[in-house]
Amino acid sequence: MKCWVLVLFGVALGSSVLSAAETQLKSIEIGYIESFDHKPDVYVLRTGDTRREVAVLAPVFNGDTIEVKDASATLTLRLVGQDGPMVLSKANDIATITGQIPRKSFLSGVFGWTASVVQLFDREQREQVSASIRGNIGNLTGNPLSAPLFAAPQTVLAGKRKLTIGWVSPLIVDIRVLDGDGRPVAEGRGSGTLWATPEVDWKPGEYTIELAASGETVRQSLHFLPIDKGPNLPSDLGDPTVPEALRAVAVGAWYAAEDPAFLLEALQHVAPDAASSRPAGLLTLAFIEGKRPSPQSSRARGEGESDGGPRSGNNAWAPPSTR
Repeated sequence: MKCWVLVLFGVALGSSVLSAAETQLKSIEIGYIESFDHKPDVYVLRTGDTRREVAVLAPVFNGDTIEVKDASATLTLRLVGQDGPMVLSKANDIATITGQIPRKSFLSGVFGWTASVVQLFDREQREQVSASIRGNIGNLTGNPLSAPLFAAPQTVLAGKRKLTIGWVSPLIVDIRVLDGDGRPVAEGRGSGTLWATPEVDWKPGEYTIELAASGETVRQSLHFLPIDKGPNLPSDLGDPTVPEALRAVAVGAWYAAEDPAFLLEALQHVAPDAASSRPAGLLTLAFIEGKRPSPQSSRARGEGESDGGPRSGNNAWAPPSTR
C-alpha cells in the first residue's frame, strides 16, 4: 500500500512540476506590440480567456490571439527570432500568435523601464492629438527657430557615423558642424525637424554646431568622446534574445536618462527608425523637444530587476533642466 501511495504521490508531484513549468514557459513573452493605428478598443488581445490592454510595447505571449475589428486598422508585432515585423489586419481573422520562446523574460529591468516611459509618452501624445492640441512630428507649428535639444552642450561618441540633428519648428534650417579651428566638417540644409550629416569620421575633441533660419542662429558646443570613454551601458542591453528594434530604443532611452548632455547621442539610436517604428518615433519626438526620462525613473530602471512589469508614473518624463 505504501508503495502505491508513494507512486501516486510521485505522479502527482511530477504533474505539478510539469504544470508549473508549462505555466512558467507560457508566461515568457515571445514578442511585443510595436504599433497600432486606431484606438486600442479596435483590437482584441487575449491571453487564454483574459482580454488584455493593447498598448505600445505590451508583451505578447505564446498562444495569444489578436483580432482586428476595423477593416482599415492594422497592428504591428515584433517577435523573437524574426528579422522583420508582423502586421495584422482584419483579413487575418482571429490570429493565434506563436513563435520562438526565449530562455527568459526580456521585458523586465531596463527593457521594462523602457516600455513604461514609451507607453506614458504614447498616451500623452494620443491625448494631445485627439484634443487637437498638436499633431505629429511633421505638423509641429511655430515660426521662431527652436532647438531644445541644444539647450545645453552635448556629448557624443566619436567614430565613423552619420550625425542626426533635430529641432522643433518646421523651418528650413541651415546647419553647420565646425571643428575646433572653426572649419566646417559637415554642412547642409534641413527641413521637417530632422537632418543627418553624411558619414563622417568624427575625431575625439571639441566641435560647434550652428543652426540658422529666418535671421536667427542657435549655436552650441559638441564634445566627441572616444568610444571606450563613454558611459558603461547596462549588460542587459546586449541581450541577443531581445529584438534589435527594442534594443535600439532602450539604448536611446538609457542615454537620455543618464544625463541631459547625452540627448544628442540618444537621438542617434532612435532617429533612423523613427518613420517605421512607433517607439523610436515617440522617443525621437521627445528628444528633439528636449524631453528625457526623469532621473527618478532612471534610478528605478533596476538593471537586473526581474519583476517583468512595466512601470509608469506622472514623472517619467522631464525637461533637461530638472537634472
